[in-house]
Amino acid sequence: MARPLISVITVVYNARPTLEATLKSVLSQKKDLFEYWIIDGGSTDGSVELIRQYENQITGWITEPDGGIYDAMNKGINRSTGKWLYFLGGDDTLRPDVFEQMRPMLKSEYDMVFGDVMFDNGHRMQSFMGIRTMLQNTVHHQSAFYNSAVFSGYRYRTDLKIVSDYDLNLKLYVQHAKTQYVPIIVADCATGGASSELHGSLSETNAVRSSYVRNKWKDRTLSFLLRAYYWQKQLRFILYGHRV
Repeated sequence: MARPLISVITVVYNARPTLEATLKSVLSQKKDLFEYWIIDGGSTDGSVELIRQYENQITGWITEPDGGIYDAMNKGINRSTGKWLYFLGGDDTLRPDVFEQMRPMLKSEYDMVFGDVMFDNGHRMQSFMGIRTMLQNTVHHQSAFYNSAVFSGYRYRTDLKIVSDYDLNLKLYVQHAKTQYVPIIVADCATGGASSELHGSLSETNAVRSSYVRNKWKDRTLSFLLRAYYWQKQLRFILYGHRV
């Protein structure tokens, strides 16, 4: 059997209300372009029963306890055989025919190819890689396709609870990986959580960046700018009810 172009990995834990839309958005893509793995963390809300209804249409799935989202994603990576890896959350959906649209750009010379996502509050996030990537994650996880070679000898850090995807993207940036932006919306995504996640994300983001920035004065400056940026986002959330 020919190696699939894309391995789609969905990590699930108690996502029954939104999971079926996620599954349908993947299974509606052109069939010869992808394989599909679902990694369930031991759901108890009917997610497992729903997955069983679709198991003849997916490549494989498991349900077992895990050490968090990144541990589950690593399980998906270990099972994948595609040339490219794509991660789709259990409350997110792919745009119709997006794999066919991305196909011409998924060339072996690139380490990562990415587009945009649309949030359910109407905000379109345009991903990019640049100097601001040193400050924060600038590539949304549901917008990115990773060359499988990126995961040769690398797995997501399970000591990070929120920003292990940023660790990978920053790693690619500082190593001058070859990336390509495609100006299309890849997926529709649920808006992020409330302020409780901001504090954890800020702390972890600073820790990740410090592991790549060797100049302590530069690192302190970036930490200060990041804190100012996050508090600005928090203020906007309080005033306007959504992130922009």
